Amino acid sequence: MSSSESLAMFHFGEARMLAAAGDQEGAVEALQSAIQADPHSDFLRLSLAGIYLETGQVELALRAAEDALIQNPDSVQANLLLGNINFNGGRFAKAAAYYQRATELAPDEQSAFLHLAIAHARGGDLEQAVGTLKKLLERSPDYTAAELTLARLYREMGLTGLAEQIYRDLLESQPDLDTAYLELGELLEKEDRIDQALVVYRKALEQDPLNIGMRHHIARMLVVEDRLDQALVELEAILELSPEDLEARRKIGLIYLELENWEAAAEVFTEILASDPTQAQARYYLGSALERLGDYEGALEAFQAVSEESDLYPDALSHLGFLYHQLGRTDEAIAAIRTRIARDGDRPELFSYLASLYEAAGQTDPALAVLEEGLQRFPDNGGLLYHRGIILEGSGRRAEAMTAMRLAIAADPEHAEALNFLAYGYAEAGENLEEAYALARKALELKPEAHIRDTLGWVYYRLGRYREARIELEQAVEKLPEDPVVLQHLGEVYQALGLTRKAQRIYERVLELKPEDEKTRMLLEQLKGDRP
Repeated sequence: MSSSESLAMFHFGEARMLAAAGDQEGAVEALQSAIQADPHSDFLRLSLAGIYLETGQVELALRAAEDALIQNPDSVQANLLLGNINFNGGRFAKAAAYYQRATELAPDEQSAFLHLAIAHARGGDLEQAVGTLKKLLERSPDYTAAELTLARLYREMGLTGLAEQIYRDLLESQPDLDTAYLELGELLEKEDRIDQALVVYRKALEQDPLNIGMRHHIARMLVVEDRLDQALVELEAILELSPEDLEARRKIGLIYLELENWEAAAEVFTEILASDPTQAQARYYLGSALERLGDYEGALEAFQAVSEESDLYPDALSHLGFLYHQLGRTDEAIAAIRTRIARDGDRPELFSYLASLYEAAGQTDPALAVLEEGLQRFPDNGGLLYHRGIILEGSGRRAEAMTAMRLAIAADPEHAEALNFLAYGYAEAGENLEEAYALARKALELKPEAHIRDTLGWVYYRLGRYREARIELEQAVEKLPEDPVVLQHLGEVYQALGLTRKAQRIYERVLELKPEDEKTRMLLEQLKGDRP
């Protein structure tokens, strides 16, 4: 070894020690000294490129790697490194050229072929990528990374059947391959083959029963599919394996809320808060459960503890208003929200909450005044305009209410409730029925709920389109079987269609629910009088 090579190796050793000690700048200087001693060493230049990459100096790394390739055009490592740098920079065609050269120099270098295929794919040439992987697998049929990459490419190309077969073949030979289970399950989920996906995930759990992440994924799937009881089983299995898993407890609590098992939900969220009192969501959900249980004092305490910085705070305020009112402490709720408006008046919902409190206390004029105050700050807020219309309607000021709803729709053309209100108002008055039809259809598209379907059915009735009215109103009654107004609408449609026995049964049911309904009583008497 020449003296210059010896000196270069000395500086290289120094660079390694400095790098190990975390002195990257010193390591760079030592490597530069090594290169000065042996300027023809591609190895030293590649080492320098590696240090530059570690410190985020990509352009300097690129230059050092190019210099290494100049010194040794047949360097596999230099070609691979340049391929990686260009790939990470999004220059996929250039990266592919370097990877291609690496495969020519080292035909047995599997990673070079794999990188080449991925570069082709990211450059948009999926066919070329598939061809490269097939050649690689011909030479190395058991190369798992190549098989997984080919399956992913097939999925990207929409050839899901081919991808599925690769995954299943892999799992046949490697039943502990977690990645194949996950990707096959994901493929099946996207094709809405949920039960098959669950079978795959459960096979993964047979291989690794302690896979908490997989159990969480299965639980999420089951919740989305509305299989809440099955989701509970999975989540409880997680808690058996990992009692400190607060996320599993939170999901269990939310499922209990969905199932309206308020007592169980309250118990779960109390347990969560005992473990971690900072859980704002758990505190909010605890309040919701206690409120439904009728424990207003407990619910009040839970909602009061929700931080003002929490995203749930506005909803907590809404609950607080209701609870204060139920406890006969409406003045406290009003004062609290007034204080909040003084500090944070840029939230229009605060004005709506405050108006609701005045409204609940029977103070219509102060409620309207609060909304006017809010509208001075937010003149185009559809929510405030809609709320104003509702209060005006409740005060018997129907014309003003309809005007308020038109303004709400002008401010927010997709405010489903305002659209519905206006459509129903026109239908009740028997005017602008074509416009009412368009409004009701749009409202139902935006918010497919039973009370809006009732409005559309009632508009159909007013238009004399009784068969269409029947379809909509029967669906509405299915969802709102105890709503006397919806039932009465359906009764009138049955009567118009000559279905007198059906109409009679409906009217009788309305009077069971609302004995004081004189209109329905009159319709029933008229119906009985018309029958032979």
